[in-house]
Amino acid sequence: MVSTLNRFLFLLCLLGQQGYAMAERLDDSLSPRRQVELDLVWQHQGNPDTLSDAEFNSLTAQARNLDTRLDTSAYVGSEARIFLELPILVRGLGNPSSLALSWTTGGLFNAGRVTPGNRQLIYEGQITQPVMRDTITFTFELDARYLQQPLRLEPVYEIEIITP
Repeated sequence: MVSTLNRFLFLLCLLGQQGYAMAERLDDSLSPRRQVELDLVWQHQGNPDTLSDAEFNSLTAQARNLDTRLDTSAYVGSEARIFLELPILVRGLGNPSSLALSWTTGGLFNAGRVTPGNRQLIYEGQITQPVMRDTITFTFELDARYLQQPLRLEPVYEIEIITP
């Protein structure tokens, strides 16, 4: 038991020395705020008798060209990773596993995909501007069985500084 604890403490010290940083939340309040009306579309058309329950209830929607601005002024000159995180609790959704969010961008940020309770890398490199700005188109994939009310989705942006 003691040797296991010592190994764990040693590993923690080792990780701390290799430049791993804690993530800090980025301020995205510079992004224009707006409610987006989503037009939900059934993903599968055709004879419902040939569809599984998941296929029958599968919806998709897009929120196009959302101007995203992240305040990175405190990190200019730093090497960093920026993540998009989707909180585990999404208002209007009865089951977190019934949503997947993917996106494409204008080119500064990486395209990706995330599910509630997880995060995805959208940028890695040097922070050169006080405000990082890109246009993002989000695609929602939903299971209609778990929609309880209008969705309210608030992604979180986090930054980790990479230290040599």
